[in-house]
Amino acid sequence: MAADSESFYFPHEVVTEILLKLPAKSLIRFTVVCKSWYSLITSFPFISAHFAQTPQSDTVFVRRYDSSCNREHYFLFEDSKNRPFYLNFISELHSPFKRPLGYFRIVGSCNGILCLSDDLFGELRSLILWNPSIQKFITLPMPSINPQSPHMFVFGFGADLGESDDYKLVRLVYRKNDVVYNDPPEIEIYSINSGVWRRVIGVEIKHCIVEFMWSQVFVNGNVHWIAYDLVANGGDLRSLVMTFSIADEVFGEIMLPDALVGVIATNLSIMLFEESLAVVKYEREIDGASCEVWVMKQYGVLESWNRLYHINLVAGMEKIVGFRNNGEVLFSTRNNDLVSYDPNSGRNRGLRIQGSSRSFYVQNYVESLILLKGNSVVSGELLE
Repeated sequence: MAADSESFYFPHEVVTEILLKLPAKSLIRFTVVCKSWYSLITSFPFISAHFAQTPQSDTVFVRRYDSSCNREHYFLFEDSKNRPFYLNFISELHSPFKRPLGYFRIVGSCNGILCLSDDLFGELRSLILWNPSIQKFITLPMPSINPQSPHMFVFGFGADLGESDDYKLVRLVYRKNDVVYNDPPEIEIYSINSGVWRRVIGVEIKHCIVEFMWSQVFVNGNVHWIAYDLVANGGDLRSLVMTFSIADEVFGEIMLPDALVGVIATNLSIMLFEESLAVVKYEREIDGASCEVWVMKQYGVLESWNRLYHINLVAGMEKIVGFRNNGEVLFSTRNNDLVSYDPNSGRNRGLRIQGSSRSFYVQNYVESLILLKGNSVVSGELLE
């Protein structure tokens, strides 16, 4: 047989091992090679295996909002430990979703997936799960709990990477009682695998999640929110961290250190610091403002809370939005800038990234194939 007519056969296991080593964007192109490759690359086992061996990178994802043109911008930067006060621009990602006014609230991110909520002024218009690395998204159906009376709601987003290999969004709806939200919330959960919202009955939550800024963190299989006791203990409110297990769908709590328990919950913000749970305490006095960063070094162990930083808020610094690989702290400012602060030297410098102060979102960038079967985004059009 002539050499140019010979066919070569690679065992399925060999093909799989080769494809697992390729970046997500390359694999997207290879889904059109043949039906067997499409079936392989879009299968849950392959997607999970590909994500598990994707190396950690120094790339960070930054979102800002430009109010002058009513546009959100999404960027990728290299965060090198050897470059103080500097993020190296890599590229701008196409921003596929537009709102009539303002910007999407980023509920949270997990394994390369962003959860976007269009809920300006508390009115929910749309919910989107978006994978920017492969430009795929799904639009979620609207939740089923929609009280006509005054209410507030909060979300939590995370993954169950056990046998179900699922991603879930939990929603808690607090009805207003007189002037406060002190009734237990109604609860519903959306699962990517099921594609529907499901009400949770028979669970009574005695804590109220802080509405201000609606921050949440997903770590160690749990969603975390800053919360406080609905029933005052001896007239004093107790601040704490409320948790929700994505896999078991069980609520719990993590106690704060004594220095934070009595702090008004609206002065606390929950974050992630090097894959550990962190809580930021803000203080604003007549003589100036400051913040403290507390980190739980051993998950779930109360005694492992440690005060990492005490930072005086100078030069218009307002809110911590992230942490760099070299230990610098990223702040939004009153001047709508993103600045990097070195807690060791006390120096800070602007990063030449401007946007509405509360629009900044900074997170480690992760490539994944999750949502590969979702809708595509091309040239600003949403394609079915």
